[in-house]
Amino acid sequence: MNTAEYLMLSLIPLAYLMGSIPFGLIIGLRKGIDPRKAGSGNIGATNVGRLLGAKYFGYVFVLDLLKALLPTAAGSWVAIRFGANPPSVLQLVLHLLIGFSAILGHMFSLFLGFKGGKGVA
Repeated sequence: MNTAEYLMLSLIPLAYLMGSIPFGLIIGLRKGIDPRKAGSGNIGATNVGRLLGAKYFGYVFVLDLLKALLPTAAGSWVAIRFGANPPSVLQLVLHLLIGFSAILGHMFSLFLGFKGGKGVA
């Protein structure tokens, strides 16, 4: 394995941890509503939007989107900066695993007892 592949491998658990951040719950609790106990009971953007309004739907949706986009973009940067041109099959697989682990973190959050959102954003 080369430097890019080691760096990309290290991004997988970081992507899971970023994906595990429950932004819907955080924003809901900050506004005095626990989305797990109101509406559909889901911590996702749709339920938060129903409970708090469209502005908060947007906040949660964008934050949930970014928590997968940022690690995936970091994986792309690492592959371009340190990787082979064209990328190896392993680099492509690692890049997919970075994005997938962020989605898994969202759906099975470490901070919520491995419960979470639906993985839509």
